[in-house]
Amino acid sequence: MKAMAESLWIVDCVGGASQEVNGGPFLIGSSPACDLRVAGGSTGLGTARIQKRGDRYVIEDAQSAGTVILDGQKVAAEALDGAGEHSLVVDGHPFALLVAGVNGRQWLGGVNPKEWWIYRQEEQAWDGPVQPWEVSMIIGGTTGIITMCSGMSAMGFYAEHIVGKLGDVGAGDGPPPLKPDDVVTEPEVSEIDTEYGEFTCPVCWLKFDRGDLMNIAVHASLRGDPVLGEEHMQRFLASRFNDRGQAIDAMGVAAPENACPHCRRKLPQGFIDEPHYIFSIVGAPTSGKSYYLSVLIKMMQNRLFQDFNVRFRDSSPSENAVLNDMKRHLFGSSSPQDAYLAKTDLEGALYERLPRQGRQVMLPKPFVFRVSDDDRPENGFSLVFYDNAGEHFEPGRNSADSPGAQHIAVASGVIFLFDPLFNSEFRDRLAGVEDPQLKKQQADQQDVILSEAEVRIKELLGMASHEKISTPISVIVGKSDAWKHLLGDEPLEEVVVDGGDTKALDSDALNRNSLRIRKLLVEVCPAIVSNVEAISNEVRFFAVSSLGHAPVQFVDPDGAERIGPDPTRLKPERVEDPILWMLSKLTPETIPSKT
Repeated sequence: MKAMAESLWIVDCVGGASQEVNGGPFLIGSSPACDLRVAGGSTGLGTARIQKRGDRYVIEDAQSAGTVILDGQKVAAEALDGAGEHSLVVDGHPFALLVAGVNGRQWLGGVNPKEWWIYRQEEQAWDGPVQPWEVSMIIGGTTGIITMCSGMSAMGFYAEHIVGKLGDVGAGDGPPPLKPDDVVTEPEVSEIDTEYGEFTCPVCWLKFDRGDLMNIAVHASLRGDPVLGEEHMQRFLASRFNDRGQAIDAMGVAAPENACPHCRRKLPQGFIDEPHYIFSIVGAPTSGKSYYLSVLIKMMQNRLFQDFNVRFRDSSPSENAVLNDMKRHLFGSSSPQDAYLAKTDLEGALYERLPRQGRQVMLPKPFVFRVSDDDRPENGFSLVFYDNAGEHFEPGRNSADSPGAQHIAVASGVIFLFDPLFNSEFRDRLAGVEDPQLKKQQADQQDVILSEAEVRIKELLGMASHEKISTPISVIVGKSDAWKHLLGDEPLEEVVVDGGDTKALDSDALNRNSLRIRKLLVEVCPAIVSNVEAISNEVRFFAVSSLGHAPVQFVDPDGAERIGPDPTRLKPERVEDPILWMLSKLTPETIPSKT
């Protein structure tokens, strides 16, 4: 445990008296025997004893009267860990405490009991500076408001604990109380522009500037956000910072985590320090998006480091827990029953309800992974993926109440997962292929989903119908283990080749592969090619198998027939190629190309 500084410094936040405590015992109260006397306590009871025990100071309620409050909480005996600032209330009388060395004298000189600040939790705004007697006039009978005198930079007081003491201090000595127009407040979040700004939220996809960034309170007394609900810590616009540049919450605790000012969800670590690229995966229901994403993350972790000496790692294991669990199920199971991934539900564990543009909506949870190069740390960036329910891409789903797939309009890259086994023309060419998926009849509207994606993107971006975006789109023709023989006897070329110190992406080989796959699609299902090439100027086609084998049929414990992977036969094929191509476009210094 960190050793404690030698002294504890005390300031009477009403009378202004100050004291240095060296070990103790030191008594604070209204009794004549106290070292620091409180005049006219609210109950006439209550004494706090301060004593150093070992390397820590301990605050005790010496009379067990329940009138000693430390950092906003009643205490019987509480040890102070490490150096830092605290608030203490003894029988309604406020004191500021600092555990520090000789620099405590400088702190004493900065605390000004004649000037106070008020923090309104609901509005998340500071009022002040005001005189002590004005505090009670401003807050009225409202509870939950935090106040502190100037010079305190960490812990504050709940106003209801001390307002009786402040009401008579200095009354009539200064100007009248502040009028509402005179109050210094934070800007209203509702005034923030959602279409323009330095950053795009990876959760709600609305824009904001650096000055609009919110922080997430840490102190236990600050639980209960007025927008998100009682179970969430409060979000606030920081106005105070510690010497490390971290925001300080209203109770003086460092609050380094950031939140979006629109949806208020926690933002990924390092969000403001490096670029974030959104990769949207689009596909029909049951087309295999969850399997593809689970396998992709596993393969990218290996491939980027082995071939490009680049690290691809989990940005937040707790936030990515659902995806990590899917990956564990798939690669850590011994039977199809255990490896089976349930279909993504519209309101399942992969979604959360958050505020967006004045209403509560279901939004997909982002999965964030950081990409970094030890040799060029300044080139680090993060990739954001989502596992949308396929229904969110269907026509009629894109309402203001259900904007779950609007990330495609702000994406840095789009992945369209085409399932050829849905397509009747494809199925006709697969006679003799043993795959239980071919026995299932399912309506194919994948060309309609592409058309819907085009409409959404162009509407959200304000583009004319004939315009095209420059965002790269990877068309993945999935389950290639069942159909790649249709490309002919010559195998597809390897797209990662030697490039000097590390490997490089062979752009020519990738383009030749893409042309072969495109030619097959034009013959079998031309609407897919036509629709996707109407969206973007940058389109490539890829043959991918997430599993590398035909899935198997089994019966789950509920007696339902399922189709799932055999984890003992997993052998993914070319899963990373679409991502490597898009990264070579976005960050050529990370994934170099060789032509």
